Amino acid sequence: MKRFYFLGLLFIVVLTGCSALDVVNNDSVRAFGDVLAVLPAKGDEENVWRVTAPDGGAQLVWDNQTVSVTVDVQPFITAGLNTDKLENGTVNGDTLIYTAPSFNMLNQEEQKGALNQFEKDLRFLRDKLGYHMEMEHYTLDLGDAMFEWAKDIDVNDKDIVFALNPDPLVAAGVDPENVDGWVYTQVSVHVDGKPTDVWKLLKPINLK
Repeated sequence: MKRFYFLGLLFIVVLTGCSALDVVNNDSVRAFGDVLAVLPAKGDEENVWRVTAPDGGAQLVWDNQTVSVTVDVQPFITAGLNTDKLENGTVNGDTLIYTAPSFNMLNQEEQKGALNQFEKDLRFLRDKLGYHMEMEHYTLDLGDAMFEWAKDIDVNDKDIVFALNPDPLVAAGVDPENVDGWVYTQVSVHVDGKPTDVWKLLKPINLK
């Protein structure tokens, strides 16, 4: 089984000190802007913004109240998913949705584009923002889904990564090794200060 070390052997820092977190928050926005320069976000009339994986299989979606990771559910259905048994994530039509808790944000008049909105959203999701020191990835952890983006896309060959917890999917019938467009692999994370191997479904993307 292939092991991915860009998420493995990493110390995931979820910073709780305000000043330290402000540094990560501010630079993560700068780095996300670099991603948007290569893979532009698309917005709609309701100020909902989307960054879509080049293969169309996953999106990061954000607006003035929620941040979500959405994925094309069909590859999971083909791999055995029974949507009636899925307890984590919401299926809406052909989309599987993982959403951060909603919050009251700014009104429409105060919003100014994709990057500005993303920065404002992160202020409400501080406890979900992290950093992989060894691979220099910023992370947004939504529970059973995670979105990562490189601190420097010019030197990183995995510029963005969508990651899913396979456990609830497996419990709903998915064969994780046969989900088209996703890699099922073990990664090493720190749990209570100790390295622990966990399984993930990954969609890593090189934008350059």
